[in-house]
Amino acid sequence: MKKLFKKLKGLNKKQKILTTIVALMLVAAVAASAVFASAGKKSSQSYSFVRTTTLEKGTLEDSISATGTVSSAKTSKVTTNLNYTVKEVNVSVGDEVKKGDTLITLDSSELEKQIEKEEENLSKAKSTAQTQYNNASSSYNKAKSKLSSYASTLSSAESAYNTAKTPYDNAVASLKSYQTAYDKALSDYNTAGSKYIKRLSEYNSALAKYKNGSASASELLKAAGTYINAVQNYLGGCDVGTVDISDSASSAQSNASDSAEGFSAMASSQNALSTSVSVTQSADDICKNVISEVYTLTGTTLVAKSGSNTLYKLGIKAQALRDAKTACNYSSVESAYKSAKTAYDQAKTTNSQYKTELSQAKTQLTQAKKDLESASSSDTLTELKSQLDECKLKTEQDGTVTALSATVGSTCNMDAAATVQDLSSLQVDITIAEADINNAKIGQTCHITDDASDETLDGKLTQIDPTSDNGSFGATVTINTSTNDLHIGMNASVSIIVSSSENVYQVPVDAVGDDNDTSFVYRKTSGEGTDMQFEKVTVTTGNSNDYYIEISSTELNEGDVVRSSADLSEGIETVSSDSDSSSNAGGLFGGLFGGMSSNKGGGDMPTPPSGDFPGGSGSSSSSGSGSKSSGDMPSPPSGGFSGGGQNG
Repeated sequence: MKKLFKKLKGLNKKQKILTTIVALMLVAAVAASAVFASAGKKSSQSYSFVRTTTLEKGTLEDSISATGTVSSAKTSKVTTNLNYTVKEVNVSVGDEVKKGDTLITLDSSELEKQIEKEEENLSKAKSTAQTQYNNASSSYNKAKSKLSSYASTLSSAESAYNTAKTPYDNAVASLKSYQTAYDKALSDYNTAGSKYIKRLSEYNSALAKYKNGSASASELLKAAGTYINAVQNYLGGCDVGTVDISDSASSAQSNASDSAEGFSAMASSQNALSTSVSVTQSADDICKNVISEVYTLTGTTLVAKSGSNTLYKLGIKAQALRDAKTACNYSSVESAYKSAKTAYDQAKTTNSQYKTELSQAKTQLTQAKKDLESASSSDTLTELKSQLDECKLKTEQDGTVTALSATVGSTCNMDAAATVQDLSSLQVDITIAEADINNAKIGQTCHITDDASDETLDGKLTQIDPTSDNGSFGATVTINTSTNDLHIGMNASVSIIVSSSENVYQVPVDAVGDDNDTSFVYRKTSGEGTDMQFEKVTVTTGNSNDYYIEISSTELNEGDVVRSSADLSEGIETVSSDSDSSSNAGGLFGGLFGGMSSNKGGGDMPTPPSGDFPGGSGSSSSSGSGSKSSGDMPSPPSGGFSGGGQNG
């Protein structure tokens, strides 16, 4: 009897109600066994009945069953990579701790010496870098001040240059036509001079050839004529003496490129002469000598033609340009301009040098700042201080110390010097079979039970491993119900609710038949025992589990009795009453508990096997609140226990 009650202890809440009812029925069962024992000595009889289910609304659940071990959902491992000796252990297993509490202290004396030495080295480096930064900053400020102060000098030089440039540009503009005429005359003179030299050479060559008989008189006359014409073009109109063909200010053309507007016309004067031309023999004298020489040799008199007189014209244009420069005081204006320009150019050069000095000083200051920042910190010192902080091994969460491997004096270099777990936040680590894994989904409701208590706890499936391990998948169920009876390391059973239908009719799966894709059940209309009469009622099926299925129909009502098997050749049970009192008692107990088997915590229950006692067969929904099953039978003999057993 004690073992029986212990077996019933793990049922869910509604099953607990059944347990109470069963306990009361046990008393009657004992008495009934005595009656059957007495009756059995007289005769042995068999009884037949039809298994039925009485409809009532309940909850139908389909679930996956699994087992696992209780663990903490919040676990913190207190670890260290430091290879130092343990100086203090501040906790014991079972102590409650808070996040940030120091559980273990390591001996950091050698580490502190290293930190002190590194800080001294850092201080020296920082002092040196600070001095360099101060010097660089001073140099930068001086260069910046020098450049700033020189701005007024540059501005004054620029102003003076602009002041001098205006009259100079005006003077150049006024000389433009004179300069153009002079340049043209100079170009003509140079061209005539080149031809003069060429024609002279040709004449001398023709003269020599004529004298040795290799040239004719006509060739000599032609060469002489072209030479005389070249002489007239080159020197015609100029008397023997000095011809001043310079512009009296050759520097003007050398500075012509300094004026974008006023000097472009003077650029062509680059061949201007700065000295006078000395004429030792006039054009007429040269021509007379040539005419006389030719006449003597050939007897022919040449006629000298007047030429373009380029030297004479160049002298005229040069004098006109000199007079124009004098009129506009060009020499003085040019001198003032050149002086102002030189001063401005020098000021720009000096300003550029000051800018370069400032840029270099800025670069040095930037580098000195980086060096100072670098000297202000040390990766080595940071690492050492980090290690010093790590010498105090702290917990990262509130909880209870559940494991402690560190001891004073030992070297602490381990994966878990201590373990802290939150005992109020529990989970069950389970495995799910491959056959069920496709029905398991994150977030599904779970029911949890254990062998040490009669509680059924609520939970949720929160994690499923993505890969299989030897035919099963690891998973985690988080427990949502607060409890004092569940402890870490205990074994627990879990029902993962795949589907749930509330307030529905449910019958054994075998109770639903199929007729041309139309589902139906047989509802009792009259009769008892094997004489029961049934009618076919069309139903719509819903969710199901391994043993029960949801049905609905407008023709069904609560309390209707439905045949437990739609196959009319099945569902009839036969039991016998033997003379042995112990077998009667066994039949009675079989009838009482035939419908009680279920998975712990509201699991799915199979259709109970045929009971040893008439009416003892029964069924239960997985939630413990489903349709009732009863065995209808004829009355037993000799005042024996009668009636159909019910289990709901």
